[in-house]
Amino acid sequence: MSRHHFIPDWRKVIAYLRDPKSDWKPKVALMLALLYLLWPIDLFPDIAPLLGWLDDLGFGALAVGYLISKSSKT
Repeated sequence: MSRHHFIPDWRKVIAYLRDPKSDWKPKVALMLALLYLLWPIDLFPDIAPLLGWLDDLGFGALAVGYLISKSSKT
């Protein structure tokens, strides 16, 4: 049984982003997720205690899930 770690190996992420053979859609999803997490304007402001954090978490989880599903097929 393999364990999933939540801390990415950044060298592998950068190598994946630089690989010209990999599909462009997961790369765009990853970049959009990072941009959304770093962007100061959210769908729900972080002033709303729980809702403001959940939209960041949900969007990041969707992007990571998509990236994992696409990378496991290769």
